[in-house]
Amino acid sequence: MSVQDDILWQTAERAAGEFEGFKIEVVGDRIVMTPQSSIQSWTILDVQVAAMSSGIDKSRLLSDVMIQFPGEPPRVPDVTILEEGAAEPFSYDDVLTAIEIVSTKNDGNDYEIKVRQYARFGIPICLIIDPFLGQCTLLTRPKDDTYASRDDYTYGETVTLHLADGSKVDIPTDKFKRKS
Repeated sequence: MSVQDDILWQTAERAAGEFEGFKIEVVGDRIVMTPQSSIQSWTILDVQVAAMSSGIDKSRLLSDVMIQFPGEPPRVPDVTILEEGAAEPFSYDDVLTAIEIVSTKNDGNDYEIKVRQYARFGIPICLIIDPFLGQCTLLTRPKDDTYASRDDYTYGETVTLHLADGSKVDIPTDKFKRKS
């Protein structure tokens, strides 16, 4: 991580204590402060409940917890499904799935910047849930800075995650709330 990245992260960490109700992270060369909405919170909970209902132990589920990427800024996925036995500090190689819930319309952070980094580091599955469009984008088979496979689901369908450890997580989207 560069000195600039280090300074940005230190600034973001200090700001986190002063701006309650905001998710604060470094994306690219910017500090991004995103207000957490009730829809985002409910969607995170719905995803975690679906994962636990599919047999994933809650110790393997994170929400808004920092994941380290060597030489690049850490990321804070909205929901992370970890390998069995992963321990803090969490690293990209502990991650089976990174899930992002889009917080603003046309969000380049979730659809572009984060996806490139997740793919570059071989995160096997990236799921983007977009309450503005009422759709989910499932990205698998990371290759370079992208994913070789993309499947789109509309709210109402069930998204199935086939994890690298052989687990399967069914995420029903019929109760996901939309944002205008």
